[in-house]
Amino acid sequence: TVLSITGNPNQNLNYTNSNSGKFEILFNGEIYNFKSLQKEMLDKNGLFNYSGTDTETLVNLHEVESAPSIFKNLEGMFSYILFNNNNKTITIARDMIGEKVLYKYEDEDLLVISSQIAPILTISKNIKIDSSFIKEYFHTRHLLTTKKTIYKNLTMIEPGTLLNFDTAKHTTKIISEKKLSSLVNIEKIIKNKEKSSSETLLETQAFSSAAKLISPDINYFSVISGGIDSSLVSKLLNEYSELKPNLICLQFPGKDLVAEDVLKFNAFFESEINIKVVSEDLFKESFDECYESICMPLPTHSFISQAILAREVKKLGSKIIITGDGGDEFFGGYEFYKSLKLFSSIPKSNPSIYSGVVKSNLEFNNWSNERLINESDKLWKDATSIYEGLNPNEITLQSILMLDSIVQLESVGIRASDTMSMMSSVESRGFFLTKNIMEFALNLSIDKKIIIDKDDGENITRPFMKELFTNKFNKSLLKPKQGFSGYPNESIREFVDKDYKLTNDYLEIKNFNNSFLEKDTA
Repeated sequence: TVLSITGNPNQNLNYTNSNSGKFEILFNGEIYNFKSLQKEMLDKNGLFNYSGTDTETLVNLHEVESAPSIFKNLEGMFSYILFNNNNKTITIARDMIGEKVLYKYEDEDLLVISSQIAPILTISKNIKIDSSFIKEYFHTRHLLTTKKTIYKNLTMIEPGTLLNFDTAKHTTKIISEKKLSSLVNIEKIIKNKEKSSSETLLETQAFSSAAKLISPDINYFSVISGGIDSSLVSKLLNEYSELKPNLICLQFPGKDLVAEDVLKFNAFFESEINIKVVSEDLFKESFDECYESICMPLPTHSFISQAILAREVKKLGSKIIITGDGGDEFFGGYEFYKSLKLFSSIPKSNPSIYSGVVKSNLEFNNWSNERLINESDKLWKDATSIYEGLNPNEITLQSILMLDSIVQLESVGIRASDTMSMMSSVESRGFFLTKNIMEFALNLSIDKKIIIDKDDGENITRPFMKELFTNKFNKSLLKPKQGFSGYPNESIREFVDKDYKLTNDYLEIKNFNNSFLEKDTA
């Protein structure tokens, strides 16, 4: 499916080759700054954009600039593969935070790169499930597929990487990287710590510029659930984007007290909120389609909600949803953060339940979680080293949010938005995942994201975002944090046998019994 958000749908496929024919491109996503890149780098060389699409600009940029230079200047959510007809090399790219997913399958005979797993399973007849990796799933809160997947020889192209594959030598090497950690500036964090909340609020041009950058020229929707993130995103788009958003909300009767009051936000927008009521039956009906699309366990039940949302947006005649993905991770919004204590020293391992290893009483025959622990500890060590020079509490909390953004967000929130929206040929864009906002959030001092109160034991999550929210809306609309809604437990009872025989036999669980399952969070 060619989404054709930019350019002429009837012409776009004619411009996947560069002007000279030297390069051919396969491209998924959007380059938000393609018009400025076109003007600054191509028009002066006579390489004009005839289709009006970002694809034509992207492929032609390789006629005048090196791949690393182009990669460095791109702003957007994207993955692409570029073939050089002259030297027969393949360039593979994925955006900094990983909004557009990219899988790689490789064995002795075959290399397949794909935005989805299903085509790889069709092409490779010998692919096998990696049962060891599935066992790791029971030691993390969600299924975390930052590098590995549940299939052998099938890995992820990591976010922020530019790779070159030599088809003659069959070798792959990284030629450029744009990692999230590169946006961290210790001096900025120290300076931001000295600023009051009101001073910080005055510096939110990152939010207005993001609204202008991310909003398309065609009809689009913004999700609004009544929570802080989605409500702010919708309001900022309404204030600063040239084309105002349509608004949409999923409601789960009896399960979501925040969304039930969402119509109170109508007073702050020009257009009324579209409500899609999700019943238990609709939730169940969506199971098979979601599993067939992702081809692995759903990391969380919000995947099903995202699929329903995208389908509804398509029915309403749009191709684009803008979400609040990343707000919790970048600005300290999860309820778990309220349980953290003041850190007088840096822990040896990651304390986060989202990006770290969690305790599980499940034991498997001839298996240990040593690999998972070692990998988690390495990530933790690398993250804490980024914040060297700050106090132990700041280093620890900033590192938690950094890894939750790299590990949890990419594997769960982003994967849901991208994979489930693709099923309906709808594009999901993350407002908080634009470079300016990520940089702004990463360099906020921790007291603007999580305030650990030693006196009453009640930590305050995302104080900065709450203050921004009350500036835009009535304080009465600020509600307690609620997790993602849905009917996972009600639905799963109809699909899974109570004895879990397949699970038990396949994974070789040592201590498996029903009474144990009732007590164990896994």
